[in-house]
Amino acid sequence: MRTLLFLALAALGLYWYAERYGLAVGYPPFLPVFYWKYTGEAEYPVRVTGLYDALKVKVSGRLEEGRLRVVLLRDGRKVGERTYGGAFQDEVRFGVSPGAYLLRFELQGAKGQVRYDWVTTKFAP
Repeated sequence: MRTLLFLALAALGLYWYAERYGLAVGYPPFLPVFYWKYTGEAEYPVRVTGLYDALKVKVSGRLEEGRLRVVLLRDGRKVGERTYGGAFQDEVRFGVSPGAYLLRFELQGAKGQVRYDWVTTKFAP
């Protein structure tokens, strides 16, 4: 009985925390990320060599609330951007040249599940 009461209090505390501050659980790109009223951003540095001409980002998920923005930056300047909300499944290709980039996933009031992955590759015309 104590264990059940402890689990109920822990679940209630987790729910309270998620409602008040937001919560994100998961580890991209290997696992989907579950969001509960989450606002924040994740940044991933990407190094592109001379063999690649595109950065491919695969995004899929379903957000009941909020939005997801995928932004690619180079030296602080925007190279490309996409915004998602509701149910989505997309494969975005950003044209790149050799150098260092920053891939940013920005979430605003997100509630739902998102899975994303990225790779630099060479595409045939």
